[in-house]
Amino acid sequence: MILGLGTDICPATRWAHLLDRFGEKALRRVLGPEEADYLLRGNRQRLPERAAGRWALREAFGKALGVGLDGWSWKQLRFLDGKLWAEGELARMIQERGIGPIHGSVTHDGGIAFAVVILEKKDDRD
Repeated sequence: MILGLGTDICPATRWAHLLDRFGEKALRRVLGPEEADYLLRGNRQRLPERAAGRWALREAFGKALGVGLDGWSWKQLRFLDGKLWAEGELARMIQERGIGPIHGSVTHDGGIAFAVVILEKKDDRD
């Protein structure tokens, strides 16, 4: 059963500005270390749109959770190789709320990133 659904869009220009102004520190403030490293190893010309996608994913997750960006650490939400998961206190929070699998997808085109997150009810057999 779906417990939450969230979507968000983010313009790549927002992240182009942040990366110009703060460099990789902007990424490391929002993303976990593995996720930031993954983006920084990739095509630098596509970095703003890829970072925008990761930000949109966090916004979408907060909407699906029903709390927005407050009350949880953005760095504890991870997205690598098409898989979305939570770590640390965030993982405990979603487990306490009866949330099981979390699903996310990101796409970008024409300077806009779009993300969707689905939170499922935890299987009672777990």
